[in-house]
Amino acid sequence: MKPMSANKIAALVITLVSTLVTTSNPAIAAGVHQSPAIEKLSEKSAIIEELETSRTMGGINPDYFAWVIKGRIELGFNRCDAAGRTAELKIKKIGEDLVVHAQIKKSPVEGTRVCSMQLDPVFIDVEQTVRGARSATGMILILNVDRQGSHVEFNP
Repeated sequence: MKPMSANKIAALVITLVSTLVTTSNPAIAAGVHQSPAIEKLSEKSAIIEELETSRTMGGINPDYFAWVIKGRIELGFNRCDAAGRTAELKIKKIGEDLVVHAQIKKSPVEGTRVCSMQLDPVFIDVEQTVRGARSATGMILILNVDRQGSHVEFNP
């Protein structure tokens, strides 16, 4: 067996470390049951960064729940690119699951814009309250947390 070069050892170490970080981060490693509808929605949705979830008062009925979901979404790579864009968190029921995804809306801007390639990202803070009945809800699923295709799911 030939000894490995320093470059191969470094590449192996980087791969192992990134695997450990990915699987130890609950926002990335959450086990998600994928469906074609969820995959399609994920492809169209924006990325949610700095995700925070907190339980809030669901109401007088003990079967009802409410969760406040907060995060931030990048509108564009600079002010010019982000002009006329807004973002919000949307909730969609797929099967028994409540799926939360980020949606960026673009409003028509008058005239033609020419934007520089200067990198100065524009972010917007978003918040949404997810409500429902435990008996009628399977999981709460948040799409594209920190990167495309990375989802977080939890029981209400």
